[in-house]
Amino acid sequence: MSAQIAILGAGHGGQGLAAYLTLNGHDVHLYNRSRARIKPIIRQGGIQVEGEIEGFASLASCSTNLGEIMAKVEFVFFVVPASAHKDLTKRCTKYLSTKHVIVLIPGRTGGALEVANTIESILGWHPPITEAQTYPLVSRAEPSGHARVTAIKNDLPIATFPAKYSGEYYSLLSSLLPIVTPAVDVFDTSLANIGCVFHPAPLLLNLGRAESTQGDYNHYLEGISPTVAQYIERIDEERLSVAQALGKEVLSAADWLRFVYDSKGNDLYECLKNTYCYQKLGAPSSLDHRYVFEDVPTGLVPIAAIGEQIGVPTPTIHTTVNLSGHLTGTDYWRVGRNADYLGIAGLSKMELQFYVQEGSLDLISQYTGVESYLDELDGVER
Repeated sequence: MSAQIAILGAGHGGQGLAAYLTLNGHDVHLYNRSRARIKPIIRQGGIQVEGEIEGFASLASCSTNLGEIMAKVEFVFFVVPASAHKDLTKRCTKYLSTKHVIVLIPGRTGGALEVANTIESILGWHPPITEAQTYPLVSRAEPSGHARVTAIKNDLPIATFPAKYSGEYYSLLSSLLPIVTPAVDVFDTSLANIGCVFHPAPLLLNLGRAESTQGDYNHYLEGISPTVAQYIERIDEERLSVAQALGKEVLSAADWLRFVYDSKGNDLYECLKNTYCYQKLGAPSSLDHRYVFEDVPTGLVPIAAIGEQIGVPTPTIHTTVNLSGHLTGTDYWRVGRNADYLGIAGLSKMELQFYVQEGSLDLISQYTGVESYLDELDGVER
C-alpha cells in the first residue's frame, strides 16, 4: 500500500531516499528550506537515479512550504545533519498533529530524546520519535536532481522513544524500509554512533595539515597514525563504558570495521589501514565541516552528558569537545545535546532507563531499584 511520506532535507541522503521510496511505490513529498537546491527537481518533476536503483522517480510534490507538505503526509523523515534537528523540529511544531510519525535518519546520539524534549517544551506533549542508527543508503546527488546510489545497507537498526512503542513503530516502518531491524531502545542506536569516534579527533590533530593542503590527504590512512589511533581508542573506550553501564553491548570501533567492512587487524590502527572503502577518501580542509559541527555537538557531547548522569567519566571526550570549542569559538557544551536539551538532567541511572522505556517517571515509585525494573522487563517484547 502506498504511504504518504515527507522527506525533510534535499541533500545527498534526502534525494537518494526520496528516489528509493518513490520507486518502491510510495508518494514522496520532498521539502527543502532553500529553493535553489530543489529548483532542478521541481523543473523536471522528480529525481533521476542510477546505481543500485535505476529510473526516474516522479515525486508527489517538492516544495519549500513545510506546512503544505506536512498537511499531506503521515510519515515525516528528518534527513538533515543532526545538528539541524532542533531548528527543524521547532519549525515542524507549527504543523504537527497526532497523525504524524517522525523518523530521524539518522538520530546520531540522543536525537530522539532531543526532538521529543524540544516538542514537549513547545506543545506540552510529544509523539513517539523513532531514530535510525545511520543512513540506509550511500548516495550522492550532484547535480541536484540526479542521484547516484552506490549501496543499500542490509541492516538499519531503529528504536523509538519511548521504547514501549518500539514494536508498533517497527511494524509501521518495516513496510516502508524492509532493511530496518528493531533495536531495544534509543540507547542501543545512540551509543552505536561510530562517526563521532572516527571524525573529530583526527581532524583536530591534523588541523595544520588540513588547512595548509586544503584537505589534500587521506583522513583515515594518512591522518590517523598509531598515536592518533590510540587517542581515538580512548574515546571509543569511554563510549563503550557508558554503554556497558547501561547494560548495552555495542561494537567497538575496531569490531565495527571488522563487521561492516571485513577489515583485518589486531587493533584499530591496523583495521583502519585495511579498510578498502577508505583507500581513496580525502579530508576536510577546515573545521567548518560536519566532522566538527555535527559530530561534536550531536555525538561527543551527548555521550559525555549521559555518562555524567550515570557516573561514568569521559575525560578524553571532554578534552576533544573543549579543544573543538576553543578552536571554533563555539561553546559546544552549551549548544550541543547536553543533559538539559536531552531532557535527562538530574536523572539517576534507574530513572534514565525507566524514562527511555516509558517516556515519563510517573510510575517509577512502584520499583525499589533498577534490578526490579529490569526484571519486570524480562520477557517483554520491546
